[in-house]
Amino acid sequence: MGRKPKKKSKKQLEEELQKAAEEQKKQEEKERLLKEEEDARNAEAARLAQEQDDKEKALEAERLEEESVIVNRMKGQRQKDLLYEQSKLQDRINWQKYISCNTRPNVAFENEITTYMTMVREDQARKMEDAMRKCHESEEIVGDLMELWCKAKEEGETARQEWCMRYVYEIRALEMEVMDDATSYLLQYIEKQEQNSHSHVYLSWGQQFDDIKVGFWGHLQNKGFRNKQIDHPKIQISLELPKSIALQQSMQSSMGSQYIGVRSLYTTYDSAAGKDPSVMPVGGMIRVDLLMIPPFSKKVKGWTIRQIPPPGQELMRLPFPNTEPHTASTAMAVQPCKIEYKVPAHVLVRKNPTISWWDKDTEKWSTEGITEISWETDSRKISFFSARLAAFSITQERHLDLPYQYWSMRPVAPLMCELAIQAARYMLHFVISEDGLRLKGPDLPELRGVMFTFAADGGGPEDMRRVEHPVGPISPKSGVQQNRLTTPRGGDTAAARAPRVRSPATLLRELRDCGLNLMPEDADAEFLDGYTPKDPETQARAYSDLSEIAGHYDITSSRHNKKLPKEQALLRVRENPLFEQFDPLDPDCDTDYQAVMFYPDKACFSPSLELQPVKTEVMPGHTTHASLYLCYERVPDPPPNHADQLQRLEVTCTNVRFVEAVRQTMQLMQLLSFV
Repeated sequence: MGRKPKKKSKKQLEEELQKAAEEQKKQEEKERLLKEEEDARNAEAARLAQEQDDKEKALEAERLEEESVIVNRMKGQRQKDLLYEQSKLQDRINWQKYISCNTRPNVAFENEITTYMTMVREDQARKMEDAMRKCHESEEIVGDLMELWCKAKEEGETARQEWCMRYVYEIRALEMEVMDDATSYLLQYIEKQEQNSHSHVYLSWGQQFDDIKVGFWGHLQNKGFRNKQIDHPKIQISLELPKSIALQQSMQSSMGSQYIGVRSLYTTYDSAAGKDPSVMPVGGMIRVDLLMIPPFSKKVKGWTIRQIPPPGQELMRLPFPNTEPHTASTAMAVQPCKIEYKVPAHVLVRKNPTISWWDKDTEKWSTEGITEISWETDSRKISFFSARLAAFSITQERHLDLPYQYWSMRPVAPLMCELAIQAARYMLHFVISEDGLRLKGPDLPELRGVMFTFAADGGGPEDMRRVEHPVGPISPKSGVQQNRLTTPRGGDTAAARAPRVRSPATLLRELRDCGLNLMPEDADAEFLDGYTPKDPETQARAYSDLSEIAGHYDITSSRHNKKLPKEQALLRVRENPLFEQFDPLDPDCDTDYQAVMFYPDKACFSPSLELQPVKTEVMPGHTTHASLYLCYERVPDPPPNHADQLQRLEVTCTNVRFVEAVRQTMQLMQLLSFV
């Protein structure tokens, strides 16, 4: 056995412990000094980096300020060229209006609009035919106002848009006043109308494809009735009134009258468009009113005595269901009314549509009390049950076709490019030219009136005509043609139709009337998960610059754009001088595209790729510039054809209308905010 180690004394242990503590203290001091040295180096590096960053920002600000003078001069000349070209086009349009001897008021002048409205109010229509004629005339003025609204929309004049819509609402409210005046006169002399054996009056005005059509049914006996089917085959409207309608007769008896009538008023437009920002009505509006028929005239000693209603009570609408106190106990048992009407052929209707009624008090669309909605695709008839009588319409979300999954634009010919957008429901193709915008696809029956016009009319921007073309069998019940489509006048043949070109806002508004909303507002982003509208200045910068290269470059969206702050926008471009077709979604072509970043006051090339994490820094060797054109002009390593490339990107009187059409289209669709 070995010797045991000598046990250390207490003093030795204390000395070793003290020595270890001193070593630890020295090590900590050394580490502290090293950390201070490292922090000092980092602080110095940060200071130098900040100084360099401040220097670069100062140089960038100085450079952008100098370049802004150049950009403003270029944009100013572009605006002058545009105004010159537009003035020549407007002169031709004004001349065509002049030689057409149009007597409508000029909607550019407010006094002419108000004078027209005053004249309509003073000249009261007694006959329904006269009232409908006035409404058609008023709708022509509304069409002029909407044309003015489209121009204001394209130019971003918000105040002008609101001014136009204010008079659109007022004129359409005036149309309803005119129809009410004619209806009240009809009710005053209802006993002169032809009655059937059941003392019922059936009247209708208009045809099934008219923009305005009216049906009236009157019950001219003091007895109640059971469930009543009311058909107006001429205008394709039918109603089923429940037996509980007799409650209204008891109410009328206390008011001195025993007769009731029901008016069905359908218009292809609606007077509430744009008032409720959450939903969008499509397919027109049908207004169903339960009316009180005043007491008949009496013959007394050769005199005809007729009761004249006091002012404001010429047309008495009766509530349904009856909410009077003496009928409150039976109000819960009131059965709903069934309403059926035909939807115009140009309207896209979902498989399971929603019907709403317009609440005048809240100025909102409501679905309360509406049940058993049925949509017949072949006959294009929609029917539903409603617990109340009001103004009804098919409604859908404004953002139904948002967001865009992707979009791409490519040149297809000189001063012509094609825009492809994968929306939420459809893949859409547009063609942009100096004449405006046209829809190329999808070739749906509902959209053919927007896509095509007649070869005889030239297919120019001024053509607005569309017709209903019969393609279905004749209904044995109603004797009318089924499944009529909106197509060119010569029929749905390739030889008879020609592409229909409109201004960007006009065509997009027509698509919205068809139920396809591609003119989103910033408020629509609230209903979309993860989407924030881009900064208006960033969008304006991007759309203005991109429109200048659209004739020679492919432009496509980037999947990284959604993740960036609202002040930044990212997309990809690719030179395409030979008008070739490439797939922007092909992973093998990712490196063929150049990423471009836009800010409110500048643009730059970025090294970002679709298949890699997003990169927002500037491309190595490049700098930011006040416009995309300057990014190409001042590229570090210019290609051999640099001068020719820059010359193609210049905006002149030759291509300024095309450039403006591209800018307006991108701006109206907000391609950078909803992709």
